[in-house]
Amino acid sequence: MVKLIQLKYFVSTVEAGSVTTAARNLFISQPALSKQITQLENELNCELFLRKTTGIELTEAGKHLYQKGIELLKAAEELSSEMNQYAKKQTIKIGALPSIGTHFLPAVVNRLREEYKIEVLIKDTTEELVRLVENNQADFVFAQDVVSNRNFVMENICWEPYDAILPMSVISRGVSPLSITEFVENQLIIHKHPCDIRSFFEYFCKKNKIDYELGIELETNESIVAFVSSGLGASIMPRMVSRNVKDQSALIMEFADKQIGRSIDLLYKPSSKKLAKTIIAFSKESIFER
Repeated sequence: MVKLIQLKYFVSTVEAGSVTTAARNLFISQPALSKQITQLENELNCELFLRKTTGIELTEAGKHLYQKGIELLKAAEELSSEMNQYAKKQTIKIGALPSIGTHFLPAVVNRLREEYKIEVLIKDTTEELVRLVENNQADFVFAQDVVSNRNFVMENICWEPYDAILPMSVISRGVSPLSITEFVENQLIIHKHPCDIRSFFEYFCKKNKIDYELGIELETNESIVAFVSSGLGASIMPRMVSRNVKDQSALIMEFADKQIGRSIDLLYKPSSKKLAKTIIAFSKESIFER
């Protein structure tokens, strides 16, 4: 029975014009290629080539097989592509902080899901995400403000500012950008620990000797928006969250201090570098499109 690999070698030899050139194109030795063609001729019980000092020339049988071979190889390639939809996809586990998992990660997953089965892991802190990578419980994680690259590779995706969100009744439009001292004059609604946003805010205020009044602690950005809109205080959230706030009772304002923000980083093991390049490219495209 004729094998597809033999047909491939035969068609490649015809198109290359010589066994020597075909062997080089196919990355096999010339004797190995000659052996395959001889086996094909024996299988079909006919001569396919006339060997001449000037090269090779197809016999009538060779010409017929060449035309049929092209059709068969094309059909085999098309069938292989069609069967990909039934193939078991490789599962990759991607971790992220809640804000990234809600507002940024879906666009990246959408680009990956045709080729991979995606499992998403949401954690409250970067430290938890780091442990997922170190313990091989996640292949990639989107974290923030990573300060060490212990047993993984760290690639920066972007810098993202934090915005202030205030009740419309507290401050009028047109005051933006807002200073941090003006911001903390409000009673604050802050994320509960553990939370990287909360940790950043506390560190920033301590570093700059800024006092503030903590009013309410909440677990989710959605709850914070609802409480702010009700006039119960002001809060801070990443821009990917603030830009999606549709509540007309809440006012989004930029901070005057450009250091109020976070670095979004992708963490992964060195063995995942090839796929990481694809994820980084998709991530940066998604950021550009937003």
